[in-house]
Amino acid sequence: MLTEALLGVLLLVLLFAFVNRRPENLPPGLWGLPIIGKLPSDEESLYDQVERLKKKFGNIVSWRMGSRIFIFFCDYKTIKAAFAKPEFADRPDLYSLTVFNRFTETGIIISSGLIWQNNRRFTLRHLRDLGMGKTRLEEAIQHEAVCLVEDFARHTGRPGPLPWSINVAVLNVIWQMVAGKRFEVNDFEIQKLSKLSSSSFEDFQAIKWFDFMPWLVPLVPHFLKKWTGVLKVTDKVQVISQHMAKHVKEHQATLDPENPRDYIDAYLLEMEARKDDPQSTMSIEDLLCCLSDLFNAGSETTSSTLRWALLYLAKYPEVQAKVQREIDSVVPRDVLPSILQKNSMPYLEAATLEVHRVASFLRNGVHHACSKETQFEGYTIPKGAVLLGHQEGCHMDPAYWEKPYEFHPEHFLDDQGKVLSKKEGFLPFGLGRRQCLGESLARMEIFVLLSALLQNFTFSAPEGQEISVEKDPKLAILNIPKPIDVVITKRK
Repeated sequence: MLTEALLGVLLLVLLFAFVNRRPENLPPGLWGLPIIGKLPSDEESLYDQVERLKKKFGNIVSWRMGSRIFIFFCDYKTIKAAFAKPEFADRPDLYSLTVFNRFTETGIIISSGLIWQNNRRFTLRHLRDLGMGKTRLEEAIQHEAVCLVEDFARHTGRPGPLPWSINVAVLNVIWQMVAGKRFEVNDFEIQKLSKLSSSSFEDFQAIKWFDFMPWLVPLVPHFLKKWTGVLKVTDKVQVISQHMAKHVKEHQATLDPENPRDYIDAYLLEMEARKDDPQSTMSIEDLLCCLSDLFNAGSETTSSTLRWALLYLAKYPEVQAKVQREIDSVVPRDVLPSILQKNSMPYLEAATLEVHRVASFLRNGVHHACSKETQFEGYTIPKGAVLLGHQEGCHMDPAYWEKPYEFHPEHFLDDQGKVLSKKEGFLPFGLGRRQCLGESLARMEIFVLLSALLQNFTFSAPEGQEISVEKDPKLAILNIPKPIDVVITKRK
């Protein structure tokens, strides 16, 4: 009996040793215990934790969280080299990501392989045809700027969070190209849906355990998922998907093959034309996920950047005043700034780029996955490893920035006062094959909307208070600004 018990214990030890074995030639880092690995701390930001590991292990760090192997690329040159590799272009099957495409291999952001290639190519082509990145789109953006200024005028003279009309104005620009529809910036229903989308990004804290230990997903009972808040996200995703389905049904009912109106029409027509093509990955489910991706990412990233910009400029009134003097020197007060005048406003552009740097909206970029075992920088990156570029670390690296922890627009100006828009160490829209496809649209929107708001209003802290630009350490993926009170004052 004793012998059998000892053999059982020995087999158990050997099993744990086998399960817990570290892959050969893995980059240095944290490994931890069997099954649970080494879980990240909730007491400090992931940025701070990775920074410490970088100092200890170097620019490529491995960290097993639960049963997942995460690889952090911690400096600009390594990130650039890594994400140029096709083997590092997939997306991982993390619960917190796949929940947004309803656990299907569809959409633009979370998909991989042929589906991603097809959707990215199709979306880029048709959004460009519809005006993305071109000056003819500016008319639509300027109309949103006029509506935004009118709405902000209703909020002057009293402390309060920045109006949610920012999000609707940003959404309207892309939604006119996608669905041929715009909303009033103070429309209650669309604000409600936009807030639902925004809040879904804040629910990652409840989901992260499923990311680290995916084997928990089928084991955790429904009531526990509800109690921990996991089901909140799936419910929100479902509501947004139902809204997308409504748009698709309306387009199907009114589709004119000779006169496609927008992205949805173009998708429906191409899906029908390629229905017998074995290389086609198009479907109604895929279209719904593409629309959800464009709705969520197309509004949240740019609107959050605008909010960060207004908060930083309220915190640093001397920078705000300098930007406003520059705008006034170029544009008459009764005329909205135009994208054609961007080159005449280098300080505004530098201040905007500096907001991208200090805010680092995507703190570690968007997750990548290794599609097959790959040799990189002398290490073996195993298939399925989750890959992250330490974006915020690059944006705070003293090797690239004179004053890394200060808000200093001069980081993006040369000795002649000209803008340095492409700098090493700067990657707000990512790098490589997965670089943000809406970058040109986001840059145009931010310039037109921000310059219009600064031309008409001054933003300041409530009397006796300070504007806080601290980041929430629990938001490990997205750096969404808190709803801080600001005073909006109409400029004379």
